[in-house]
Amino acid sequence: MKRELEEFLKLRDFILSYPDYEKCKKEFKWPHLTKFNWALDYFDFIASNNNDTALLFVDDDGREIFASYDFLRKRSNQVANFLKEIGLQKRDRVMVMMENSVSLFEILLGIMKAGGVIIPAATMLPAEDVAERIETANIKFIFIDSEILSKLSKIEGVANKYLSAVINVGNYSNSVFNNSKGKSPIWINYLEVDNFKEEYSPSFITYSTDEMYSFFTSGTTAKPKLVIHNHNYPVGHLTTLYWVGCTKGDIHYNISAPGWAKHAWSSVFVPWNAQATSFIYRYKGRFNPKNILSKIEKYKITTLCAPLSVWKLFLIEDLKSYKFSLREIVSAGEPLNPEIIKKVKENINLNLREGYGQTESTIMVGNFKGEHTKKGSMGKTAPGYNLSILSNQLDLKNEGEDGQIGVNIYPIKPLGILNAYNDSAKNDSVFKGGYYLSGDTAYMDKDGYFYFVGRTDDVFKSLDYRISPFEVESEIMEHHAVLEVAVVPTTDEREMVVPKAFIVLKPDYIPSREMALELFKFIRKHMAPYKRPRFIEFLDSFPKTVSAKIIRKDLREYDQKVKKKKVKAEHEYREKDFLEELKSSV
Repeated sequence: MKRELEEFLKLRDFILSYPDYEKCKKEFKWPHLTKFNWALDYFDFIASNNNDTALLFVDDDGREIFASYDFLRKRSNQVANFLKEIGLQKRDRVMVMMENSVSLFEILLGIMKAGGVIIPAATMLPAEDVAERIETANIKFIFIDSEILSKLSKIEGVANKYLSAVINVGNYSNSVFNNSKGKSPIWINYLEVDNFKEEYSPSFITYSTDEMYSFFTSGTTAKPKLVIHNHNYPVGHLTTLYWVGCTKGDIHYNISAPGWAKHAWSSVFVPWNAQATSFIYRYKGRFNPKNILSKIEKYKITTLCAPLSVWKLFLIEDLKSYKFSLREIVSAGEPLNPEIIKKVKENINLNLREGYGQTESTIMVGNFKGEHTKKGSMGKTAPGYNLSILSNQLDLKNEGEDGQIGVNIYPIKPLGILNAYNDSAKNDSVFKGGYYLSGDTAYMDKDGYFYFVGRTDDVFKSLDYRISPFEVESEIMEHHAVLEVAVVPTTDEREMVVPKAFIVLKPDYIPSREMALELFKFIRKHMAPYKRPRFIEFLDSFPKTVSAKIIRKDLREYDQKVKKKKVKAEHEYREKDFLEELKSSV
């Protein structure tokens, strides 16, 4: 057994023993890996002749596919041999634009083995965004579902210039490219992979510092940038594994679409680092919480990770009517409102544990198994990480004081932290003074618990008071009629900056003056005067990234446009219009 694999397995097995938090934090040491390819060195090691189910795939057509570890080892070897044959070179970037399928997972493993760099892309991206990503990342190959292949016909110029091959994962037999406009990339049906050998030997050395898996950011506040991770990245996710609590024999369900870092986090590296089963449900049409919950019950899911937006929809349903096999439930991607955690506990008697990380990292903060949790806190520093709350001048903040979350990267850089961005100016702004600066604001209490405040872009001041949108949103979320809320700064008739709450109501409630009054009364009763929203506007839905994060900058821009027109939005209400009624309710 090579030294690197031995070191990785030693740390992996320590994590899977689930020592208590203090012991894990104290004894956790990142391995030093020089030559390491997770798919070749680790996955193939555990997968050879292993008939345990690595992937359980189900869909709305009634298909159930139990793919063993050894099956995926062989299939990914065929993919690697196929990529070598069509000309992929080490470090070539490969876009993967697919929905969940068994093929997706064998392709991801195959690209890793062949030395390519995975660049996932959401299938719902418009053609112009696909073109921008191909150009920005210098994509050479693309695996794409046949159902969306037509998107490439809209960007022939970029495709012809950059792509060497388009691999159609489906049944189409003709290229979508017009050869008269230039030399098109070769077009290949994925079925060709069947013709290649099930054993693969690389002709190169993979170093742990070679690029492996890179993501475009979700772009909630700025233009998406490429986050570059190297072959240490899967090792970094041992912190995520410790947080999730997954172990061998578990059936782990991560509710996340391909195209985003969370899919790699918890549909690939967490379950397979644990030698567990990754459960995948590909549904048709809109997200249906009843269908999802029935699958969680039927397939006896034991560990579950879902974002805040999903937990909100789950809580509309009668959770007590299901007989779940769940043991551990976690959530990441957006900060959890305390009311959500409370309601989940009341309904299924499990602690919903929050985790904090980024596209640029693995789990950095979390509420870990067996640890005491505090209301409103996202937990403590993950093993392997050393975090600080910093001022703009990188001075350490005192307990309870807001500051930016900084990750200590000197003398030891956590293996889950990005290698770099594809933007030198961005790199200069986030790697400073021995820190990686997260761009997120939080504070820490005397016991080491972190409390999320917001993105540095989202926090604002009103009458010299600091307003945390998340803090205000969490309090409004306690109202029984509210499904989602987003707080942004606006201006009142005196041109003073004040908070405004955009609200999406639950299905049984409709926007009205009466509902606005009820909410203003609730806000007055539960919230300090300085942070009370002075405006409420009801929306049918929020602008979101394809990873389901609310784009607050779009809400701010929309509000500013309405203000410039000197009109009131259709479902906007001002606190001042209810002053008499609000006085009488005090």
